[in-house]
Amino acid sequence: MSNSDATSPLLNNTNSDSSNQNGLFTQYSKHVAVISLLSLISTPILMILNSGNFFSPFTLHPIFQCIAISLIVLSILSLQPTSSGNSKLKAFDKHRKFISYFSLPFFLIGSSAMFYNKFSHSAPHFTTWHSTFGLISLSFLILQASVGIAFTIPSKDSPILPKSLYKYHRLSGYFVLLPLLAITATLGAGHSTWSSTQAPLPVRLIFVDTAAILLVLSIWSGIQKHKLGF
Repeated sequence: MSNSDATSPLLNNTNSDSSNQNGLFTQYSKHVAVISLLSLISTPILMILNSGNFFSPFTLHPIFQCIAISLIVLSILSLQPTSSGNSKLKAFDKHRKFISYFSLPFFLIGSSAMFYNKFSHSAPHFTTWHSTFGLISLSFLILQASVGIAFTIPSKDSPILPKSLYKYHRLSGYFVLLPLLAITATLGAGHSTWSSTQAPLPVRLIFVDTAAILLVLSIWSGIQKHKLGF
């Protein structure tokens, strides 16, 4: 593995033979990821429409969390693959901005809405697996975003953190944060008390659980192992 592979963003190199051979597979994986994402985020939105409770702190929670997850997925897909050094830098910058400027604030707004909803009803907090995984996911996302920013300040050429740590940032993002978000979304949209009253179990298993699994697997399939340091 070259030094540039170890320190560059997790991007495919279209000059490599393996990338050319896997290009069609990568495109199929992207299509699967987008379809799975649409299923995962549209299901709770349809549940909200079905409930008739459009304007409340409670409904703000799934809406903002769905937007935040969508931004994360789209920012990841923008890195798989890129065609030139310039497009790689643009995709990496887009990835960082999508998460730091938009996704993370949306997660905070959605989480705050649920916290306020619990507070306004004097209901206990963190009593379900969904809420527990949600707190863990949000905490890890803040840490992950902070580390990502540290690779760009004071400049991309001379960051606070050494570029050799890129691969650990990628590893934790793909194999810790992404599954955490998928599990949290599944527990909320597929197996919470609220969701169980909005759609039958077979519908939730297909359009939430299966969609979350396919989303994670399709994103993982776009990873190049040598970019992770293997």
